[in-house]
Amino acid sequence: MEVFGDERPLNKEPVNIHDVLNHVRRLAESGFARGMRIIEDYDPSLPPIPGNRDKLVQAFLNLIKNAAEAIGDDEDGQGRIILQTSFRPGVRLSVPGVDARITLPLMIQIEDNGAGVPDHLKPHLFDPFVTTKHNGTGLGLALVAKIIGDHGGIIECDSEGKRTVFRVLLPMQERNRKDGPNAGPAVNDRRS
Repeated sequence: MEVFGDERPLNKEPVNIHDVLNHVRRLAESGFARGMRIIEDYDPSLPPIPGNRDKLVQAFLNLIKNAAEAIGDDEDGQGRIILQTSFRPGVRLSVPGVDARITLPLMIQIEDNGAGVPDHLKPHLFDPFVTTKHNGTGLGLALVAKIIGDHGGIIECDSEGKRTVFRVLLPMQERNRKDGPNAGPAVNDRRS
């Protein structure tokens, strides 16, 4: 519970989200997702994310663990988790408490073909103490939502039948403030 009350700003640095996802995939494959198919569909042009690598590992590890648990034992070998990244320019959102619309062009999706999320839980999925697990605390998705929010992003869930998608939208690395108060997102400048 201490984590939820921590309002200190994150120590952020440019993070390659694919390195984070690959690390989490390896952990999952050697543990709780052993034997499941994990499919990667990455956009190689994604720029760095301003973030805390350890916190992002924690968030995505939790999402993949939930996906594996939703699939269950997978005795028939049909269980699969899809990790997908993409760049979505032009995605601008209105966020409460912020006057301007914010740009969150970096999308990371975790998709599974497990049982899905019951309809009555969908509106409360990211609230603390909401769980479908017999021994669960209901803090995992609330913690993920906090971590993603601390990174300036949002998380959404779509679940229908045998398809559940957790979609994380994050900002790009910002330019140095010396570029002016209206500086847009960083552009990869590969000049020597």
